[in-house]
Amino acid sequence: MVGTSDPRVAETLTSLFGFLDQPVRVVDVRTAEALKYACNAFHATKVSFTNELSRLFRLLGADSREVMSLFCEDQILNISPAYLRPGFAFGGSCLPKDLRSLLHLARTEGADMPLLAGTLATNELMISEVVDRVAACDARTVALLGLSFKMNTDDLRDSPKVELAERLIGKGFDVRIYDPVVHPARLTGANRRYVESKLPHLERLLTHEPGEALREAGIAIVSSSDPSVLEAVLMTPPRHLIDLTGRLGSEVESLPGYEGLGW
Repeated sequence: MVGTSDPRVAETLTSLFGFLDQPVRVVDVRTAEALKYACNAFHATKVSFTNELSRLFRLLGADSREVMSLFCEDQILNISPAYLRPGFAFGGSCLPKDLRSLLHLARTEGADMPLLAGTLATNELMISEVVDRVAACDARTVALLGLSFKMNTDDLRDSPKVELAERLIGKGFDVRIYDPVVHPARLTGANRRYVESKLPHLERLLTHEPGEALREAGIAIVSSSDPSVLEAVLMTPPRHLIDLTGRLGSEVESLPGYEGLGW
């Protein structure tokens, strides 16, 4: 899709995207902007929709991963499995920002959007629930294995795990963090400014190896399925382990202290 009112721009970009196996749609700029908001708001809604259900299903004894896997098999109504998997809160530089922007626009225009407002509330509940579970454990040292908002990136902007770390530290927990791709010296721009405002002592909190973070930790909060992380968890199982993704594998899930976030 190309958003422009200039015919020359439309022609140039249509030619540029000619390799795509579908027609290029030319729309006005406002339509293109609105579509971006619509897409990201829907993605955010899907994350919270799934997580909200998983919080209930866990209490009812249902495996939310199986439920949502079957849910996504219905392709007749064009349901995409993207984001429709129980897990932790959404974050990053797009979904939270665009959702807040859309809600701000709604307030400015006097439009009520309770579903999207509720999406942010549900996202907040996911973080609060993990904090509450940690507080209920008999441990004061926490290993946080995975910090960026998604694996294989060092993007920490609006990462719910950064928020989680900040809250746990604020409650007096000793938090040790390992992320295989996060190196403070390499962070730049808005990414660096964000984490400095939330975790100014990140370099002191980070460990060089996952085993170092796990050493003497009574509870591990795991979102990274990096092989080094899984190996360390299996070699040194913590008394309590909270899985934020449901993708750590059967060996980890069979550990005595394991519990899933919504399953």
